[in-house]
Amino acid sequence: MDRNSIYAGVSVVLAGLLGFTWADRHGALNADEARLAAGEIALVDMNKVFGAHKGLLARREDLTRDVERAQEDIKALVNSGRELERELKKHKKGTEEHDRLKKEVQDKAAEMKKLQAQAEKRLKEESAEMMLATYKSVMEEVQRIAENRGFKLVLQFSSEAIDTKNLNMTDINKVMQVINHQVLYQSGLDITDDVIQALN
Repeated sequence: MDRNSIYAGVSVVLAGLLGFTWADRHGALNADEARLAAGEIALVDMNKVFGAHKGLLARREDLTRDVERAQEDIKALVNSGRELERELKKHKKGTEEHDRLKKEVQDKAAEMKKLQAQAEKRLKEESAEMMLATYKSVMEEVQRIAENRGFKLVLQFSSEAIDTKNLNMTDINKVMQVINHQVLYQSGLDITDDVIQALN
């Protein structure tokens, strides 16, 4: 598996673990609630923060190396199993040697499955710990910046430009992602770069 596939795999796990939005947890503002002055609101692009977090990037590299090592161990077992299968074909069914090799092939297959399951479990656990530790450090910086500058509300948003011209209209999930953007317009409220600078 190449490095991009590994990052993609880790990212899928991490994305699942990060399935949150601050806006959902705090609820949307409505007309009956106390209004905040523009200077009391700030926005943070969490995807951008996590993507630029040097500590997180270093830990991802470590995790990638762990995954690569596990894959090498699994690959060695697969090759060993294939060699045993080739040897097995040379012996007549029912013979003592055939039965011995058949059991060895089954044992190798079981060992490979066990190793694979352990590697996946470890990857998920380490990814979860890594993301939660990073999330905690990010939240501490966001809170510190907000308190220092007098922000009473900090919302998560995506600073990524939406390309509606090239949007695949058959991909309903992408269309809904565009429609459900939490922040429809902002000017000068983005403190993402300040958070990144504080973290790094």
